[in-house]
Amino acid sequence: MSGDRAQTVQDYVIGVSIFLLTTAFVVGFIPTLFTPFTAPVDASQTAQADRYAAEVLSEVTQPDSKNVLDGAETDSFFANESNLDGIPTAEQSEVNVTLVDGNGTVQHAVGPPYQGESTAAATRVVVPESGYAGNHTCTATCRIEVRLW
Repeated sequence: MSGDRAQTVQDYVIGVSIFLLTTAFVVGFIPTLFTPFTAPVDASQTAQADRYAAEVLSEVTQPDSKNVLDGAETDSFFANESNLDGIPTAEQSEVNVTLVDGNGTVQHAVGPPYQGESTAAATRVVVPESGYAGNHTCTATCRIEVRLW
C-alpha cells in the first residue's frame, strides 16, 4: 500500500505556488481599492501654481522689495475675491490664496476653501511691513500659500 499515496510532491508544490501567487496578487491589489480616484498633480500644474504665487507676491509686496508685504495692498488683495480673476490661469482651475502667520494661524484667505483635494501648491515666505497696523497680525514672518486644483 505504500505506492497508493493521495498527494505527490508535485501536487503539493503546485498547490503552494497557486496559494502564494494568489496571496501576492491580493496584497498587491487591495491598496489600489482604497486610493482616491483623483488624478495626481503633474508638473504643469505645479509650474502654474508657482507662477501664480509669483504673481500674487508681486501684487502684495512693496515695489522695492520682493518679500516685504505692503500692508494696504495685502488688505486690498484679500478683501475682494475678484482680485483672483485678474491673474490668468492656463486651464480652468480653482485657486485658493492664504496668508498664514508663523504660528500657522490663517490671517487671510481668498478663493474657495481647500477641502483636501489633490492640489498643486506653492508657498512664499514674506515679512510684514514695519509699523503696519492693519488686518493681519504677522509679526516676524508669514507664508503666502497658493493652491490650485
